[in-house]
Parts: sequence; C-alpha cells; structure tokens
Amino acid sequence: MALLLKAEELKGLISIEEAIGAVERGFRDQAHHPRFSLPRQRMTAGDRRINIHSGGSVDLGIAGTFIHYERHRFTKADQTYAAAGKRVYLAYDSESAALLAIIVGCIPLYDFDDNDIATETAITSAVGTKRLARDDCRVMGLYGTGRQARRHLKVMCTLRPIRKVKVFSRSAENRRAFCALMQPHVDAELVAAASPEEVARGSDLIVCATGSNVPVLHGEWLEPGQHMTSIVASNKEIVQEGLLDRPRRELDDEVLRRADVIVATLRQQAVYDEQGDFVEPVANGVIEWDEVVDLSAVLAGEASGRTDGNQITLFKQNSDQGVGFMALARLAHDKARAAGVGREI
Repeated sequence: MALLLKAEELKGLISIEEAIGAVERGFRDQAHHPRFSLPRQRMTAGDRRINIHSGGSVDLGIAGTFIHYERHRFTKADQTYAAAGKRVYLAYDSESAALLAIIVGCIPLYDFDDNDIATETAITSAVGTKRLARDDCRVMGLYGTGRQARRHLKVMCTLRPIRKVKVFSRSAENRRAFCALMQPHVDAELVAAASPEEVARGSDLIVCATGSNVPVLHGEWLEPGQHMTSIVASNKEIVQEGLLDRPRRELDDEVLRRADVIVATLRQQAVYDEQGDFVEPVANGVIEWDEVVDLSAVLAGEASGRTDGNQITLFKQNSDQGVGFMALARLAHDKARAAGVGREI
C-alpha cells in the first residue's frame, strides 16, 4: 500500500543533517545512473509556470516526480513569487514498481518559516558547499534577506562552525529586520553590512541567496580560500517571450574567471536553461563548458572538488533535481512509516 502524507505530518521527524545526507546519497548515485534523472522541465505562459523534476536513485530504491506551480513577478532588477500552489512528491519503489508515497507539501525543516515553498533548495546548496568550502569557515557573507536567505543561513551554520555572518540586501531596513528575526536561530553573530563589498571581503564562505536578475557579487572582491554558493538560475522563457531582454545573473564574469573550481548541480541544466551565470561567461570567453563539473561527479570521486586551502571555489546551485527530491521522498516515507503517520491508499 502507498502512503499519502501531508508534509506537516513530518514536522520534527527530519533534521537538516538527515536531509543533507539523503540528498548527498541521491546525487552520488546519479553519477552511476545519469540517465535515471532528467533536467528540471518548465512550461510557461507569461508569469505562469509549472515545474517538473523527475528522477530516481537505484541505491535508494525510489523514482518519481516532484511538481509545483507558481505565478511570479519579474522586473529587470529581480524576480519574486506572486503565488505558489502546494508542491507534490509522487514516488515509486524503483524495484517493485509499486506506488510508494504521495507527499503534499514541502518537507518541514525550519522552525522560523511556514515551510510552504522550496524548503529543499538550501539542502542541495549544502551538499555542494559541504564538498567545496573549507572545514574551518568562521565568517560568512550573505546576500539576500528573503526566504531563501533565511534558510541558507540556518543550513550553512549547521554545516560549518560559523561565528559571524555579514548580511546585505538593497534595503537597510530589511537587513536590520533579518538580523533581528534570525539571531535567535543561529549561534553566529549576525551583522547588517553597509555595502555589498563589505559582505565579500574577509568572508570564508559567501552565499548568494537572492531573487536578483543582476550581479550582486563581483569577482574583484574575492580573496584566496573563499567558497561561493549561488542559487539564481534561469529566466529563459521570459526572455524568449520578449518580456525581458537579458538572462538572470547573480555573479559577474570576474567571479567565474577567478574561480579555480566550478561545480554545478547539473551542467546540462545550465545549457538547457541558457542560465546567464554560465552562458554569458562562456560566450565572453571567460570560461569553457568543460570547466563546469557536475555535483554528482564530485560526490562519486570522478572529479575533484577543493584540493587546496587557497583555491577559490564556486558551487552554482543551478536547480534542484529530481534525484534530490526523490532522496528526500525516501527519507520522508521511511520516517513516516516508523512514526506511524500518514494514510494508506
């Protein structure tokens, strides 16, 4: 029998560390079965968007699809959600072909948010960051003060012994409010930065968790040994419809030029989506596509991550993938079974 779960029934059952471990295992398996997961697919009409993430993990015995629908607002400067429907996991047992679980909603991982939208994104960011950021990261620079910034703050402070976080967004009021809201949820000292350059200078770990359409991090500010994680992906369909004239960027070309190691969640996704943070630097001769390494290859030991403490490394979390969602579905299903929650269908 399959299990029907409301995501809120999982509250308190899954830790951030467990979620990171599950997603890491899923992406490692992707290296061995690369055709068992597709790049994220989108269908759009103006500001309407349906997103489909399909994939599976032989190692975890699961396969299926994660789907969500949203309306979004966009300007030349940024992009935000206008409305979003409940997200749904549909998971099968990859060996028996039996329907395993239907999970309605996002996995509840944070006690400071409603957990309704994209709780999983920061977990994938953590998997790449774990392999690339130095173990001794103490100072973090954070761009953004919205939902993803809150979640990335919590996850990164779980991942590394962060003692200070410098926070910047366009609004000084938002910076102060963010620090006040999130200070009780982390041990690190939160400081509202006065400028974007101040965030990067002297930071061991830099996280760009914005809704920006234009670069927020500039390569001239970077220093040896730093790691960067960035999440802005694509607005290809909006550009193709003539509603905007440029692809989204969160990083400038100099960031890509100075990075010694560049890892993406999936390089094929960047090509398929014409993602600005890769497509424009490639077109400008700053990098070549073969310099972009897949996360799965690093996790499986098929490609190198950080090999030197002085290297500048970049993880472009350029889209959550079906294999990661299915790894979380397996974890959620097993935790729900053990706790006796959910309904048989």
